[in-house]
Amino acid sequence: MVDVSNSWSNILNDKVVLITGAGGGIGSAISRTCALQGARVVVSDVNKAAADAVAIEISGNKNGESDRVMSLELDTASEQAIEEGVKKVVEKWGTVHVLVNAWESVIVVVVVVVL
Repeated sequence: MVDVSNSWSNILNDKVVLITGAGGGIGSAISRTCALQGARVVVSDVNKAAADAVAIEISGNKNGESDRVMSLELDTASEQAIEEGVKKVVEKWGTVHVLVNAWESVIVVVVVVVL
């Protein structure tokens, strides 16, 4: 039997979480929460300035970049933009563990299992 009593508190620790629509509302709240839980957070939004503002808030520095957070302009309506965005994340952190698509009132979470 697996003991899961302590596992939930560390479930996002050092995981790479890519959040779309993270420049405002629910997406920014999810970004902050994931960062507080120890995740490496990709704050992505079609509005780069909004994504930057959230990344700056999370990182605590002027450019919003750190070893724990990155900001990314990402238009999820463009397949090419998605490919380029994921490539940047993989270049920085090697993988994506969790994808959260936070678009207006629709939230979709995809957990990527890396073996």
